[in-house]
Amino acid sequence: MSGRNLLLQRTLGVLYALAGIAKFFPRVESVEDRLDDAAEANGGLAVIGPLSDRLAAHPTAVATLVGVAMFTGGAVLVANRNRRLVIAALWGQLAMLACFVAVLVTSVPAILLFDAAFAAAGLRLLRLHTRRTHE
Repeated sequence: MSGRNLLLQRTLGVLYALAGIAKFFPRVESVEDRLDDAAEANGGLAVIGPLSDRLAAHPTAVATLVGVAMFTGGAVLVANRNRRLVIAALWGQLAMLACFVAVLVTSVPAILLFDAAFAAAGLRLLRLHTRRTHE
């Protein structure tokens, strides 16, 4: 992997790790408030509405799961020790971004812009890593 691509991967990893840590500090990012806003905005929607209500009912569990997953995935991207782990972390982060968008887009439309940038970087890295796997 070129130095520029490794820098992209490690930068993305640091950003994910920091975002994961932020989930544990409500003054930085209140997961509970985000989930409450999403539940209110998604009220009446067929699938996302009940899911949003369920997530909002368990903010500590959601914050813990998301925080640990983001931090761990970010740490794997920074360490870059095992290509399979990096690929798994990238797929996991992309899946998480899709879930974030599905649940939060009605209450935080700007999430599309931010998560699109993260998804584009993740897809680029995933393409690079999977291409190297098949060579």
